[in-house]
Amino acid sequence: MNTLLQEIRNSLTDLDSGLKGALNITDAMEMLSKQLNLNLVPGSWEKYAYFSKKNLIDWFADMLLRVQ
Repeated sequence: MNTLLQEIRNSLTDLDSGLKGALNITDAMEMLSKQLNLNLVPGSWEKYAYFSKKNLIDWFADMLLRVQ
């Protein structure tokens, strides 16, 4: 679970920096942005997460419960 949380934190921080212009937008950042806008769990997160067919909002709420 710690690896998943670290991946989420790093990818969102990088995307935020890219959108602010501090970093160049990479293909991975662009894909992350598209998947977030479509309410899908990003693929870079799925490889560290448990299997689920839930949309992003429900998946994230479930993950928060599992962390607690």
